[in-house]
Amino acid sequence: YRKETIAAFESRGVKMQSYRTLRDGKAFSDPAILATAQKHGKTAAQVLGRWCVQHGFIAIPKSVKAERMEENLDLFDFELDADDMSQLDALTTPEAISTFVGLYRKCVIRDTPLTDGIKMEITEG
Repeated sequence: YRKETIAAFESRGVKMQSYRTLRDGKAFSDPAILATAQKHGKTAAQVLGRWCVQHGFIAIPKSVKAERMEENLDLFDFELDADDMSQLDALTTPEAISTFVGLYRKCVIRDTPLTDGIKMEITEG
């Protein structure tokens, strides 16, 4: 959760879309996410989806299974409190940003011809 970067875009009228909202399930074993899910009687996927909704992000989770699609929609009957949001916001560590930077560079190199104008550096704010 890069609050300053997001604020800069939103101040210009850009709505943020959550890329890989559910992180391909990689976040489902995170202790903070699991504790929040248990607290609300929800799944890790629902907690992550609700976090996106409460931040005003556009979240488009991917699933091919009907039961998961329904689960991904079942996040409007609860709300994360300020402590929940702060704990989830804090999951964006320097290590997480470093991992993102590596993935970003890999995708840019794979999907985009390298020309002037491609941003290769990522702000951490």
